[in-house]
Amino acid sequence: MEEQNFPQEQPKDDEIKALEKALKKAKKIEEERKEVLNNAASGYIHDDRSRVAFILNHSVEARNSDKELVWLYWETFEKVRFGGESITRESYKMLTSPNSISRIRAKIQNEYKLFQANDKVKRFRGVLEVEKKLQVIEDKPIYLPFYNVFIDETGKTQQYLSVGSLWLNDAREKAGASVRLEEWKKIRNIDFEFHFKDVTPHRLDQYKAFFLEFVTLHASAGFKVIVIKNKGLHKTAITDLTFHLLNNGIQHENQSGRAPLPRLLQVYMDADDESNDSMKIVNIKERLTSQRIEGLEIGLLEAVSSNASPYLQVVDLFIASVNRKLHEEKRNHKDELADYILRLLNFDVSSVDRQNSDVDNAIVFNLGFKQE
Repeated sequence: MEEQNFPQEQPKDDEIKALEKALKKAKKIEEERKEVLNNAASGYIHDDRSRVAFILNHSVEARNSDKELVWLYWETFEKVRFGGESITRESYKMLTSPNSISRIRAKIQNEYKLFQANDKVKRFRGVLEVEKKLQVIEDKPIYLPFYNVFIDETGKTQQYLSVGSLWLNDAREKAGASVRLEEWKKIRNIDFEFHFKDVTPHRLDQYKAFFLEFVTLHASAGFKVIVIKNKGLHKTAITDLTFHLLNNGIQHENQSGRAPLPRLLQVYMDADDESNDSMKIVNIKERLTSQRIEGLEIGLLEAVSSNASPYLQVVDLFIASVNRKLHEEKRNHKDELADYILRLLNFDVSSVDRQNSDVDNAIVFNLGFKQE
């Protein structure tokens, strides 16, 4: 019996156009999502969208309640026209519209899938008619403070592999410090990024001043680092180290009383390779979830660019300083910067067990800046 070949139906022109339009829209949304994430990770606030994202990034209550979001928006960005108490008709006209703020919030949460509300509020917002949404009297959500963690790694091809992190647990301190740090840079005409590999003798003093200014403004900031000997390690070693650092770090923050649970965890990692980053994030999130840490809500884990983020740049300077001293290269200006940074954080690399290549036996060092 001869095989019969039936002509395959070709997609119509309008179907092709619809598909191209959908792909174009999806690409645009993904680009906008990455921009919002990078701005949130950098503290870069330049328009209404980045301002709303900033509030959502730092307030669980604002994610769940448009009333709380609007109030915090006015209180944070429009203090001149908003006194925080009564509002006159004239001052109300000058404030950003609540509807405009709510629309931006909906786009960030619904299209970009960022800074999500809790399930109960999602159900309310999904079921009720649009005109009734703002009339709902929502139960006051439980306020959860944050663990804001910024992570970088170094030493993949060297003798020692290290993962470092910056922990910012005070949202109000972080918000105020972000503005003051930008002002500090503008006054000094600093328009470059701070990366350890790029430091020159000419800019050494600026690098020192930047790190000192950062830790002075973020008085409650914590730094953590984990190091192992890079000897025949599995390709998942970085993922293992990052999980170990986060898990141990959460326990330390809670048990030491520095930042007790309950808290919402948000992690920003320096972006490397998109596919590797995605696998690493999924793996770490699953492993953290399996720990069932009482009081811990696991929120955002994302890989973002360090280019505009002073937080990731500070982690880069910190972990690269550790790496520099571990590998004892020929001394130059980079050693002077590394010595300065590690002295500020009171970290002596001789306390690292340089023979240990077992992640489970590696120590997480908890550091902080104490101004004299």
